Amino acid sequence: MIVALDLRNSFSLKKAMRIFTLFVLTTFLLSCKKQPFENEYENSLSAWMNFKKETNNSYKYTQVWYSWTGHSSEIMVTVRDGKIVARSYKAIGPDMENGEVIKTYAEWSEDETTLNSHSESTGASLTLDEIYLKAKNEWLNVSRDENEISFETKNNGMISSCGYVSKECADDCFRGITIKEISKLI
Repeated sequence: MIVALDLRNSFSLKKAMRIFTLFVLTTFLLSCKKQPFENEYENSLSAWMNFKKETNNSYKYTQVWYSWTGHSSEIMVTVRDGKIVARSYKAIGPDMENGEVIKTYAEWSEDETTLNSHSESTGASLTLDEIYLKAKNEWLNVSRDENEISFETKNNGMISSCGYVSKECADDCFRGITIKEISKLI
């Protein structure tokens, strides 16, 4: 039996195989689910690791919270050699009797001996290492179908906001962290 090759059909077969391979590869790549903000998170984590090395893991950051009602709070956390050594807190908002006046509702400071003694109102503070872990494992790891997820890096590439809001919630529903400032200890 003699087999004759038709080069025109062979060329068409090669072309069809390339198109098929490209289709399968594209379908595979598009079906791989990436975590939301995965690239941004990794870039931010890298910026944090560089800052951590430059500062010998000694820094302070200011965590903020804002409400649509005009109330807000700030917690300044001080970390030395990777350990939280102090924090201070201030909560302000409109006075209940005169909304034109901004009133301080709570204010306190803690040092190493009193650290987390006010955690009933604020929770225990976290180091940036712990914040990055919580961001990856909790705040960025929720259902995209049920939540709006956000991640921002406005602190020289480091985390400035990370969290989510349930699509079912009307107000003050953000679960996560907002960091106004990260700076080296002087």
